[in-house]
Amino acid sequence: MKIGITNLKGGVGKTTVSQNLAVCFAHMGFKTCIVDTDENQNSLVWSGVRSADLPDIMVVGVIDINALPKTVDKLHRDYDIVIIDGTPSLSEMATGIIVSSDILIIPILPSAHDYRAMSPFFKRYQQATSLKGEIPAYFLINQYSSNGNIYKRMKEVIEGFKIGVLQSVLAKRVAYLETAVDGKGVYESNDIKAKEEIVNLTREIVEIAKINNLIKLKATA
Repeated sequence: MKIGITNLKGGVGKTTVSQNLAVCFAHMGFKTCIVDTDENQNSLVWSGVRSADLPDIMVVGVIDINALPKTVDKLHRDYDIVIIDGTPSLSEMATGIIVSSDILIIPILPSAHDYRAMSPFFKRYQQATSLKGEIPAYFLINQYSSNGNIYKRMKEVIEGFKIGVLQSVLAKRVAYLETAVDGKGVYESNDIKAKEEIVNLTREIVEIAKINNLIKLKATA
């Protein structure tokens, strides 16, 4: 399965989500890799400090739009899960990430600025689906706070884009920052709540993948 983690807006947690999903999938027994499309190559740096004692996660840097589809398809022959860590960009790379994916996860922060900025992404999504056909896509609310009113209002607004909204949410936790420094994910931390929410997210994606025949079953974390 090829999972695109994408949003044209920066600072929404695409790399954090990519790394933590990769870690959780790896612990579930899936052979997993990340394709890093950002020029800063943060996921590539993250992999460099990851301990050899932890489940292996290959990270490949690709910043050339022409190389992206071929690289993703080639990796998918050898890996169960290929996660594309998207870059905030209005260029054709954004369309390339969408077209190269079997499923899209769109991290979005619970703020008015973030969901107002979704229109350009939605245009890219429509452009990509006109080329490839239907691509399952889901918003992921990241850095969730306990303010139920904001969450409810935001969910109502983003549902207007006719893109799914995942039931799982990721809270704003220090564990996501601390584990990234050591090349880890929160699944490998002592933060029980953070671990629980990333497991719930991964399992939800697995269920979506099963419905769409995108994944072979493995033992679950």
